[in-house]
Amino acid sequence: MRAGRPATRATETPATTALALAVPALLLVLAVAGLGISSYLTYTHWAHASVACGGIGSCNEVNSSDYAEVAGIPVAFLGALSYLALIASALAWLWWRPSGPAWPVMSFWGLSLVGSLYSAYLTYVEVFVLEAICIYCVASAGVILASLLISTGWIVRAAQAEEEM
Repeated sequence: MRAGRPATRATETPATTALALAVPALLLVLAVAGLGISSYLTYTHWAHASVACGGIGSCNEVNSSDYAEVAGIPVAFLGALSYLALIASALAWLWWRPSGPAWPVMSFWGLSLVGSLYSAYLTYVEVFVLEAICIYCVASAGVILASLLISTGWIVRAAQAEEEM
């Protein structure tokens, strides 16, 4: 058994190979952006520092609310851990470049699904409970939702390609 990357399939075209690199690379960039956002919010939460919102929204109110922690752990820190897991999955996806659903693809998709659902809950809390919006939280929700949509598109595309074979 050979270690390293599996051989490419004979049916793969240069466009398919390029897409197999572009999709996880884009998802890696999104996960790194999400890590930056959640790391900043984690720092401001633990440091009791003011969040630089630029006059848009009520970031400090959201980041210091009762909903900003789960069992004493900042939600932003949990987000940072999630983005680290997404980065690891995207790197594994890039390394193995599976043409269909495989563990790196499915782990990325599952993590982004859970993250999107939790972000939807937190957005609900912001809008309807706190009546305050944090632009960083909205940006993070956008990043995780985009990650979910792109990874879902990849899985659907791979399933359609399998059916055509």
